[in-house]
Amino acid sequence: MTWTKIDENFPEDCARVQLSDAAVRTHLEALVWSMRRENGGRLRARDLDRLADTEHPEAAADELVSVGFWTQLPDGWQVEHQMGHQLEPEVIAARRAMNAERQRNYRRNAAGLPEDDPDPTTETQAPVTRDVTRDETRDPEQSRTEQSGSEKEVLRATSQSEIREEVQPDATVSPFRRRYPA
Repeated sequence: MTWTKIDENFPEDCARVQLSDAAVRTHLEALVWSMRRENGGRLRARDLDRLADTEHPEAAADELVSVGFWTQLPDGWQVEHQMGHQLEPEVIAARRAMNAERQRNYRRNAAGLPEDDPDPTTETQAPVTRDVTRDETRDPEQSRTEQSGSEKEVLRATSQSEIREEVQPDATVSPFRRRYPA
């Protein structure tokens, strides 16, 4: 869905050039029509009868051209006034494509499928699993430290026994005491 943006000076701009009610309505309808059709403000002659809800849309268009809100073209008009606030058709199309890709990846991820990778040469990251303890690293390259292998084993065994103690508390102590030590 596209949006038509009108700034707060729109009524004053129309009053300053003394547009008729039919011209103001035609101009506003043309802005909305342009955004809905994503045509950048370009109106063909046959579009005017379809978009304008006035008795004499050609007279309203001539009035808008005379004050500079529209420009006359060989086959229609170009809306000028307030078009600087509207998104260009290319921007709308690019956003729509990005949103479609994001939504496609979301649905694939929700279904447990891998995301579409437009570049097959890129490396995919391994999925994170919960079977790795908090003291182990997921990246073997990061595990190379100054510690010797036996020191690592002692640290790992100590941390795993601490985890077991946390999981299996002493049954002789009341549950209240475990949470709130004296």
